[in-house]
Amino acid sequence: MAGLFETINIVSIILFVVGMALITVELFIPGIGIFGGFGLIALILAIVFQAQTFLQGLILFLIIAVIIAVLVLVVSRSFRKGRLFKSSLVLKNKAAKEEGYVSNDDNTSLVGKSGVALSILRPAGRANIDGVISDVVTGGEFIERGEKIIVIESVGRRILVKKEGA
Repeated sequence: MAGLFETINIVSIILFVVGMALITVELFIPGIGIFGGFGLIALILAIVFQAQTFLQGLILFLIIAVIIAVLVLVVSRSFRKGRLFKSSLVLKNKAAKEEGYVSNDDNTSLVGKSGVALSILRPAGRANIDGVISDVVTGGEFIERGEKIIVIESVGRRILVKKEGA
């Protein structure tokens, strides 16, 4: 252990600092993992350049893992209780069902009902079906505005229609 820190390589220090900075950036600005990946690579290279034996490399790895774990705990606690939660980084508004928001309308009751195309359906548009204005799609055909339509299928929010009589 004494030989591990006796000859500290400047490249190892730079790689360690850059690696920790990149991992910190990944924690605050989550993306697809580019910053975290490069940070991890920099930390591994710091270990490779500094350690002279496998045991020293393992010790350095454990030290860095503890430092990263503490950093993650501090950041996660800050998100839940600290300034970060009060900032604009965390969305606090909810689209609650009690306030009229619905994530997935059940339109199965519209199957078989007739309506009128309110816009040209090529193949998507709007239609008035039984007094309800809805976004609809056709099976690929174009339907002119004002033509009568019938609902043939409804899956989630997708309402499939065809020209009535076709």
